[in-house]
Amino acid sequence: MKQVMKIGIAFLFLVVLLAMASHLTTSIMWDGGFPSGEFRVLVRDPENNPVRGAVLRVYHGRTRDLAFEYPLDNHVTEQGLVSDDSGRIIAIRTYGGLQFGGHAWRLFWLIPMGAKSPRFDCEITAEGFTTLRFPVQRLFESPHRYYDDFPKTTLEENGEQVELPVYTHAFNLERQFASK
Repeated sequence: MKQVMKIGIAFLFLVVLLAMASHLTTSIMWDGGFPSGEFRVLVRDPENNPVRGAVLRVYHGRTRDLAFEYPLDNHVTEQGLVSDDSGRIIAIRTYGGLQFGGHAWRLFWLIPMGAKSPRFDCEITAEGFTTLRFPVQRLFESPHRYYDDFPKTTLEENGEQVELPVYTHAFNLERQFASK
């Protein structure tokens, strides 16, 4: 019995020692944020025709709670952002920069621990089409690496002209199949 107890204590000591070592070697303080920009969402049908009246909504991650004004400034009502005749939805984020951060590390060099960036999920709905869901980070992706490479637009914010990079994304919706 004493031998089993000694082995158990030695094992526990080894586990704690490895946990502490992984904390010391992987511990970081990090900062993050969503970029500023004008996000042009082009909604298309399977034949690549524009879909008028498609609605973009943003939710707090893994919930059905609508996320108003963050991370998209103009997502302010329950109706969402609606596509025009050309199938285009314009979403705006005026200010980028640092918005969140914290301490993180990897337990046993594998398991993420600590602060994580906030999660938001988007969905695009349109009558006659299957709902498309994706993480909001997809809107912030770009083939451009440097700010100078982006196409730009300007908008007026509090009486000042603000220059914003333009991100363009096309999303193709699948038609719903009518039940027989």
